[in-house]
Amino acid sequence: MKMTGSAYRNPWFRKLFNFTVHIITDPPFLRGIFISGMPGDRVFIFKFVVQIKKMNNCTVCGNTAGNRLHTVREMQLGTRELFRYMECACCGCMQLLDIPEGLGKYYPKQGYYSFNLGLDLRKKPDRLRKWKASYLIYGRNRIPGTLLSIGYKVPDYYTWMRATGVQYDDTILDVGTGNGSLLLNLFRIGFTNLHGIDPFISEDQDHGAVQIIKKSIYDLSGQFDLIMLHHAFEHMDEPLKVLQQSYSLLKKGKYLLIRTPVMGMYSWKKYGTNWMDLDAPRHIIIHSMASMQLLAERAGFEIRKTVFDGNYMSLIGSEQYTKGIALNDSNSYMVNKTASVFRKKDIQQFKVINVANNKLQQADQAAFYLFKP
Repeated sequence: MKMTGSAYRNPWFRKLFNFTVHIITDPPFLRGIFISGMPGDRVFIFKFVVQIKKMNNCTVCGNTAGNRLHTVREMQLGTRELFRYMECACCGCMQLLDIPEGLGKYYPKQGYYSFNLGLDLRKKPDRLRKWKASYLIYGRNRIPGTLLSIGYKVPDYYTWMRATGVQYDDTILDVGTGNGSLLLNLFRIGFTNLHGIDPFISEDQDHGAVQIIKKSIYDLSGQFDLIMLHHAFEHMDEPLKVLQQSYSLLKKGKYLLIRTPVMGMYSWKKYGTNWMDLDAPRHIIIHSMASMQLLAERAGFEIRKTVFDGNYMSLIGSEQYTKGIALNDSNSYMVNKTASVFRKKDIQQFKVINVANNKLQQADQAAFYLFKP
């Protein structure tokens, strides 16, 4: 094993105590301070104290007592690499301890889901869809809207727009937008001032009314009427700074919408480290209800509403992981339904469980509506 670091030797002290201080920086799990020349048990104890103290510091609340360590496999791309996570005994969040260098390799353009969603590129909004959306979101255009809505399964983003009170010409920012499919869907139903950012896309994309830029939230300025983080917050290692930056970018009296996995609910209790939404190492911090409340208050927000919106596909993925089947394996339900281990009755049962979990507020995902007073 190769180790890098430095050693400190003081000739005068060595005459009296005969020791050498070794500062190890690599590999990560051996980072710390070793003292050679002393009895072996003292060396071990000193190293152990330094390492455990470093691991037990919660990024969100700072708690150091009673935190638990877990080992989680990478199972979306199927590399099956192992990563260490820590579960905070105080605020309940789960956090990745050693963020790998070159994290971008875990977001390949051809293999990562948010870069492969279908796109509907248009030069102007769809008039009929706008009439229907105006009725379903704002109660306008009642007669044509009612007729157009018969038998229509309303997409989730209609609910988000209605709950946040955003208008068609308001400035909307989608953080961690991937290829921008959500923004393009919003454009189709009439929204015209749409911006998306994602540091992991290969290049900027100009779709006219929809602008997608390779940037992080810290690179932005200006003011927005709505900021959205759809399953992006868990990918960020400094959540308080993200909320503080969002607060500065958001207009007063407007909403920050965060949709994210929720730690400590049904799926964690049932599947443990095989829970699909741990998604090592891309998910750096999986927040709990308590950690979200704590961060929101520190950043100056009020959580006005929380809606549990778990998806049954997460249950399917978690069941697969317990069987050693990665998300992209050839016999994964997400890749080949006929080759999977699940039958129609199994899928139906997952759907029933998911509906019940959302109703009981025990689902593994939720939408948090943070209001800037």
